[in-house]
Amino acid sequence: MAQALEETGGPGGHERGIFDCEEAHHSPQESDYQRIFQSGLVVLDTNVLLNLYRSNQRTREDTLAALSKLRDRLWIPHQVLTEFWRNRELRAVRHHHGTKAKEACAALTKVGRSTEDALDRWVTAVHLKNDTEVTQRIDEALETLSETVRELTELIQAQAEKDALTGTAATHTDPVLTRLEPLLRGRIGEPLSPGEHDKAVQEAQERADEEIPPGYEDFRSKPPEQAAGDYLLWVQLLQEASRRDCDVLLVTGDVKKDWWISQEGDLPARPRTELVVELREHAGAQLFMLTPGQLLSWAEKLLDVQVDESSVSDLEQLRGTETAAESSTGGWTIEPLMRFMGELLQRYPAQAKVVTAAAVNGGFVDRSTVYDLAGYPDDRTLKGFTRPISTVSRELEDEGVLTGEEPFLLHTIYGMPTEPSWASGFRIPSDVVALLQGNTDEPRTPGGSEPPSGD
Repeated sequence: MAQALEETGGPGGHERGIFDCEEAHHSPQESDYQRIFQSGLVVLDTNVLLNLYRSNQRTREDTLAALSKLRDRLWIPHQVLTEFWRNRELRAVRHHHGTKAKEACAALTKVGRSTEDALDRWVTAVHLKNDTEVTQRIDEALETLSETVRELTELIQAQAEKDALTGTAATHTDPVLTRLEPLLRGRIGEPLSPGEHDKAVQEAQERADEEIPPGYEDFRSKPPEQAAGDYLLWVQLLQEASRRDCDVLLVTGDVKKDWWISQEGDLPARPRTELVVELREHAGAQLFMLTPGQLLSWAEKLLDVQVDESSVSDLEQLRGTETAAESSTGGWTIEPLMRFMGELLQRYPAQAKVVTAAAVNGGFVDRSTVYDLAGYPDDRTLKGFTRPISTVSRELEDEGVLTGEEPFLLHTIYGMPTEPSWASGFRIPSDVVALLQGNTDEPRTPGGSEPPSGD
């Protein structure tokens, strides 16, 4: 019997190999991408679509050419569509090459003026204003500099005019929408039902507390509804992969560590192991991931698409700068915070008391303290307790009081011992703690320290 088990690898008769482990990773091969391009599911993240506005003309055309070749394989989760329309004007249409060109030209002009001023101050300080030879050489050098600035300014303006997207103000004249509509028609997933959506948002928060990918990084800087976006996309992807019974290629410019495992040296990053395992268990499929630039490289190799080499580097550079912009937060400052707290005190006093108590307690307030402060009966749930925070945030952003980059003010922490899906308390950002501690003399509330399962 022992010999039989040794030969078969176990009672089930399966001969285990070196890759029979959840942590095992097969490096993707050309044949994998060839198979997916022919019969798999190619899922596009929101940033792939928004990049069509941010890219220059050459990169935009190369990307559209590659997507057109993959048209029959493309699929867009409904969450991607939602995020695309939410961010189209704010992060894409306004990201205009003309604006960047003006900034660059203004910087060049400033360099010329500051150089001239510096030389003038130097000549005066060392008493050389009457030295004809020195002043003549300076004038000649400044003229050369001025001519260089003019040439660079003309080059920048010409390139901006070439790359400019006209007609984006109206959807029926937007050239990007005109190209995307026939390309993606019939390839957009259905939205989650209200019940499924609410459940997924709660699951996203619970997974974020345990740092289970994807999306937990966003919960550190975004309101819960927006922070859950990556997980909503993932849920829809799992459902579609299961329905189609095929492998999946996710194309995303998101480089955060809740999607990718970074590698040292020249080794390429790869999808988080948890994601690979979850897709395999849920749909029996393999997960592959590429950045937009990598997709162009493989499209050129396998789909006979002519891709300019600089388009790949442009997308990689854009991916880095956009991710940095999205991950950075402006933080809270005292004036907007006091305005926010004033709105809460007037309209939502329970939430205002909880935020203040959390600040006094070092950033966290537990469940029982919330019930005491709010005067809630024991049979009332805390579901939706942070919605007033979202409401005030949205209103103050519209007024221009908030930038929209501030971390969400009140995060729900899950993990009750008897009911893991119940809120164990609430947490506020560390910068809010510091600001409010300097503006309150209230005594420390009960509630103790944050539970180990919280953050």
